[in-house]
Amino acid sequence: MKLEPDIQRPPLSPRRLNAPPRRRGIILVLTGFCLVALFAFVALSVDAGRMVLTGTKMQNAVDAAALAAAQEISAAIHAAGQGEGSANVDANSIAVEQARAMAAQVAEANGLYIDPGEDVTFGKRVFDEASGNWPIQWGASPFNVVKVVGRKTDEDVTAPDGQLPLAFGWAVGRSKVPLTASATAFVEARDLVVVLDFSASMNDDSTLLDSALSQAQVEAQLDAMWASLQSANPKWPSTTTSKFPSTGFGQVKSAAGTYVASTDTNTIFTTLQLNARNGDGSAKYPFPQSGRNSNGTPKSKLSASANDTAWKAYITYVKGLTGTYKQKYGYRTLLSYLQNSKNGWYESEDLWRTPHYPFHAVKQGTTLFFDFLTDLDFGDEVGIVSYGTYAVKEWDHHDGEVDIDISSDPITADYATLNAIQVRHQAGHYDDYTGMGDGILKGRELLLGVDSDPLDDGFSRFGARPTMIVMTDGQANRCPSGWSLPASFKWKDWTDYDGDGVANYTTSDKFKQYAFWEASKAIDRGATLHTLAVGAGGDRALMTAIAFAGGGIYINVPGGSTVGAMETQLRDAFKQIASKVPPAKLVYEFPEN
Repeated sequence: MKLEPDIQRPPLSPRRLNAPPRRRGIILVLTGFCLVALFAFVALSVDAGRMVLTGTKMQNAVDAAALAAAQEISAAIHAAGQGEGSANVDANSIAVEQARAMAAQVAEANGLYIDPGEDVTFGKRVFDEASGNWPIQWGASPFNVVKVVGRKTDEDVTAPDGQLPLAFGWAVGRSKVPLTASATAFVEARDLVVVLDFSASMNDDSTLLDSALSQAQVEAQLDAMWASLQSANPKWPSTTTSKFPSTGFGQVKSAAGTYVASTDTNTIFTTLQLNARNGDGSAKYPFPQSGRNSNGTPKSKLSASANDTAWKAYITYVKGLTGTYKQKYGYRTLLSYLQNSKNGWYESEDLWRTPHYPFHAVKQGTTLFFDFLTDLDFGDEVGIVSYGTYAVKEWDHHDGEVDIDISSDPITADYATLNAIQVRHQAGHYDDYTGMGDGILKGRELLLGVDSDPLDDGFSRFGARPTMIVMTDGQANRCPSGWSLPASFKWKDWTDYDGDGVANYTTSDKFKQYAFWEASKAIDRGATLHTLAVGAGGDRALMTAIAFAGGGIYINVPGGSTVGAMETQLRDAFKQIASKVPPAKLVYEFPEN
C-alpha cells in the first residue's frame, strides 16, 4: 500500500482562530422580518388613506347638508317676505321639518346616512356686545343656525352608519374604525342702513300742482291731512291756542275754500279777513306754521307784519293755480301751498303729522320693515340716513316733543326708537333737491367709517353683513362742486349685466355718476346694496345698476292709480328687502352656550 505523504497545512493565523463561526441564511431571516414590518406599514398607509378619503367625503356631505338645511330657513323667511307666512321661524315652523328632511336628502345624495331627528340640530346665533363674538344658543328660537353631524359609529359595518371596515386591519389588530364629521351653517345677521329720500317731490301725490292722481283722490288726501292736524291739535308754544282751529282762519274756513274774484292780493287779504287784529295789535288769525328754532323747537307765532306777509304769499300761490281751485281759499289750497312752498321742517313744523304722499307710504313701509325684523329676531341692527339737498345721519332728533340721541350706537336693534325718528319727518325736510350720492356716502360712513380716517371703522359689527337700502322717487340732481368721475373708473367693471364685456348701464349725467361712484365705494368695502325706485319719476335705470353692482335686489314701486295701491306696493317692497337675508355660510367652530 502506498502511503500518501503527509501534507503539511500552514498553522491558523490568530485572526482566524478568533473569527466567529459562520451563520449561513441570516439575511433571509432578517429580510423576512423587514418585509412583515414593511407590509404592516403599507397596510396602515392604505387604510389611513381610506380613512382620510372617507372623512373628506363625509365632511363634504355634512357641509352640503348644513347649507341646504339653512337655505330652507332662508326660503321660509323669503316666503314670509312675499306675504306667504310669518316672519318668525321658530321650533314649531314647518321650515324646521323641511330643513331636517333636506339635510338628510342632501347627505344621502353624497353617500352619507344621517338621522334627521338626531343628527340635525338648530340654534340661534346672537351677538355678545361685551366680547364682540357671536355665540350660539342651541335649541333657542327663532333658529338661524343648523348643525349637521355625520356618523359612521355603528359596530355593525353593514349598517348605514356602520364603522369603516379596514382592509388590512388584521395587520394592526383592528378590523374597523369609527368616523364622525360635523358642519354648522348659519344665516348671517345684517347691519342695515336705510337711505331714504326725503326730497320735496315725496309729497307730490297730495298736492294740487304735481300729483299724478285724480283730483278727487288728491282732495281726499288733503282732507285727510287736515283731519290729522285737527286730531293732533298742535298748540302754539306756551299757549293753549290751536294752530289749526276747527273754525278756520277768517273766511278761510272750509275744505273747498272761499272764492274771491279779485286778483289784487291786498283786496283778497282784506276780503278773507286775514288782516284782523286782536286788541293788543297781534294777528287775530295767525298763519298756522312759523317753523323751528335751530335746536328743533317750534317757534312762536309770527309777528303781525310777518303774519301778513305769510298769508299774502299763500294768496299769491292760490291765484296762480289753474282749474277748480284757482282763487279758492280753503284748507285744501292751504295744505297744498305748505307742501309746495314751505315744506322744510324749519318752515312748517307740523307737516310731519300729516299723511302726505308718497312720503307717508314710505313711512308705513319703513315701520313694517321694523316690524318684520322684530318678528324675525335674527339679530339684525339698523341705522337711518335721509337725504334731500344734503344727507343726514339720523342718530338724534329734538323737536320740542321728543329728545332722542342714539349717536353713540346709531346702528341699533332699538327699532322703536328708529321708527320714532323716521315718522317725525316730512317730505322736503332737508330742502327740495335729491342728493342721492350724499345719502349713499353718509350711509357708507355710518356702516364702514369715514374714508379719510383710518381709525374710523363705522358702526357695523364684525361678523354681520353690511347692507344698504337706497330708496328714491326721483332723479339724482346734486353732487359736490367740481366733482368729476375718476378717469380710472370703468363702467363695464360694474354694470356688465350679461357678461359680454360691455357695460349695460352708463351715464354722462354727473349727478347720477356721483351717486353710482359712492355706491361703488361702498361695494368695494363689502357692502350689499338693495334699491327701490318709487313712482313715475323714480330713476329705475340707476337703481337697477346699483343693485346689480351691489349684489342686491332692485324693486320697482310703480305707484298706482290710488294712494292705497302705492301703500301696498311700498309695504310689500320693504317687506321683501327685510326678508332678503344673506346666503347661508359655513363655520366649523362656534363658541357655544
